[in-house]
Amino acid sequence: MATGLAVIVGLSLSDTATAANKDGPPECTNRTLQGDYGILVSGSRGLDPGVTESFVGTALRTYDGDGQFTQIDNGHGEITGFRQNVQAYSTYEVHANCSGTSLIYFPGAPSPVETAFVIVAHGDEVKDAVMAPARNIVTASLWRVGR
Repeated sequence: MATGLAVIVGLSLSDTATAANKDGPPECTNRTLQGDYGILVSGSRGLDPGVTESFVGTALRTYDGDGQFTQIDNGHGEITGFRQNVQAYSTYEVHANCSGTSLIYFPGAPSPVETAFVIVAHGDEVKDAVMAPARNIVTASLWRVGR
């Protein structure tokens, strides 16, 4: 009797969870990120072997909704000083759970910057963190512009 009751309760909870998921928020895709986002970024980055610098910056990033974006950066590093209008481009991939990854290519950089991000606030915000190169400890917050 107890086993039969446990199975009935389990089936009831399973149906409830399935119904809740059907009515829940839509899954994310690359199309969740489209248009312009303002960025505030800060952290430390590797320059030469054994040399890192703290920096802050702002940027304007434009997502195309198909897995690519461009951006224009302005930043200030404690060693490199002020750098204005640095252009970069990227590929990105959004997963159904609203997490994602990107590869950002900066002119003259030996390798792309790899990031992991999560989309929040129905696509109006993105929280981003650099995963590689390993010497970079950088976070960024992005907000949709013009909504």
